[in-house]
Amino acid sequence: MSRIYGDWEGSYKELPRWFNAVQWYLPGTVVRYGASNHDNIDTYILDRVFWSFKPFIDGFGFCKPILQVDGTFLTRKYNGTLLIASSQDGNRRIFPIAFAIVEGETKEAWEWFFFNIRSFVTQQANICIISDMGTGLLGALRTELPQWCNAHSVFCIRHVASNFNKELCDTELKEKVIQMRYELMRPRFERMLDALREKNARAGAWLDNIPKEKWTQYYDEGRRYGHMTTNLAECINSVLKGCRALPITALVTATYHRLNSWFIHHRTEAENMIRAGHIYCEELSKVMNENNRKASCHVVRNFSRVSGVSEVEVPGTGGRRHNKVYTVRLMESWCDCGEFQSLRLPCSHAVATCASLNLDTAQFISPIYRLTNILKVYGVEFQPVPNEEYWPSYTGPTFIPNPVMRRNRKGRPKTKRIHNEMDESQSQPYKKCGLCRTPGHNRKNCPNTNIQLGESSRRM
Repeated sequence: MSRIYGDWEGSYKELPRWFNAVQWYLPGTVVRYGASNHDNIDTYILDRVFWSFKPFIDGFGFCKPILQVDGTFLTRKYNGTLLIASSQDGNRRIFPIAFAIVEGETKEAWEWFFFNIRSFVTQQANICIISDMGTGLLGALRTELPQWCNAHSVFCIRHVASNFNKELCDTELKEKVIQMRYELMRPRFERMLDALREKNARAGAWLDNIPKEKWTQYYDEGRRYGHMTTNLAECINSVLKGCRALPITALVTATYHRLNSWFIHHRTEAENMIRAGHIYCEELSKVMNENNRKASCHVVRNFSRVSGVSEVEVPGTGGRRHNKVYTVRLMESWCDCGEFQSLRLPCSHAVATCASLNLDTAQFISPIYRLTNILKVYGVEFQPVPNEEYWPSYTGPTFIPNPVMRRNRKGRPKTKRIHNEMDESQSQPYKKCGLCRTPGHNRKNCPNTNIQLGESSRRM
């Protein structure tokens, strides 16, 4: 490895020189260091480094106003954690915003990460930050969030469900919590919550301790754009998995080159669709075509042409005898079904209302989904960093790794995190008790032991 990527200590010395060259050839790139003093007056111990390339900074303003944050551990010679903040463009393509290498997922490290994003990457208002429920991360958000302009912190549903299961030890109820999280209609959500409380009062009390707007889709008022997990940041972790074992400069360089290839692919994709005469991305077109098909079967009764208030009746299908009725408020981008306000695009009921009022549905679709807007996401191109003979001179400090972070354990360093119940497929059938065949517990803590005593647990 050292022949290809250089040695670890030399990589720390090369890092500021490489970043200096990137800032020369790609102006506007942000790099921030956190360092402590060393006995040598010209040398510093590198504790943290934060970076965001210029294309990320300029492109984020045209993405969905969400930030998903996550951390993943580094491997090989030195301990540490790679922090990542990601968003998504209107065509559901992952868009990285910023990176940092820190000592771990501590409160101080997360505070430093959020401070740098807020100070040097974006001052945009109404950003929704989606995260797990880690102690350090939540502590940092409590400190940093008031400094952001009307930002909102919400939780990844998989982490909420995981914490719920750790406390209640009931996988069946855990799946119910996940189903509740995705519910878009308030009456249905409240019925599901009441049913859960009746089945397990302690489970209901546990959920009541978390504000509904932080874990439920109905109450978040569309801030998430339908994003319920931190999958975007975790996907970036997966893409960079092999890089986490590289010396620090090689790791940072890998983010530059790999993400440049993403930029080229996604920009070319948007350009080709525009040339073909498309206005919206492919995913949105599929959704709107389906909504148009459904709308043709709806019956609309208008109440106000000025404010676009209507009542939409949907015929019963699939054995359902009774028709369903939804209220639509076009000028508020709102519908009883919840899809309109959650995804920022007209549901089939809103489409039917637009048709009855001779209105163009396009005016109610968020501009984030337009291809011309998506092209702006990738408007600033990466630039090649030439051979170091062409690099500008560097007169800044020299960095060395923190000896405290040196990995001294014997054996092969771990490269995979320990899996937990969050990694189980949601389609996996519930595990059932070997005695009573009821899901949610096992034969060791079976509440029906007495009635099963002496009977065979083997099914015929």
